[in-house]
Amino acid sequence: MSGDYTLEGTEYAIKELAREEADEHFVIVLSDANLERYGIRPDRFASALTSNPQVNGFAIFIGSLGDQADRLQRTLPAGRSFVAMDTKQIPQILQQIFTSTMLSSA
Repeated sequence: MSGDYTLEGTEYAIKELAREEADEHFVIVLSDANLERYGIRPDRFASALTSNPQVNGFAIFIGSLGDQADRLQRTLPAGRSFVAMDTKQIPQILQQIFTSTMLSSA
């Protein structure tokens, strides 16, 4: 069936990854930012991204219908979400995520 499993997938990934032995844990969610269509509130998605302090959760919103990605980004914790209107931006965004996380944990 059609639907969006962003919230469930994020919660599952963070829960499972937290069980793994690692120096750093990252979950990076790629989404079209169309969560509103499926009744997913930004605060619930923010809670999922930050549900385990051992796991660095981030979202990259690829493209956007209107200003959905920008509106969603403003409601999520600062530095936890990014908007890529072009997929060529994704490598730079990933570099920014890893660099900022490593600097803040040093």
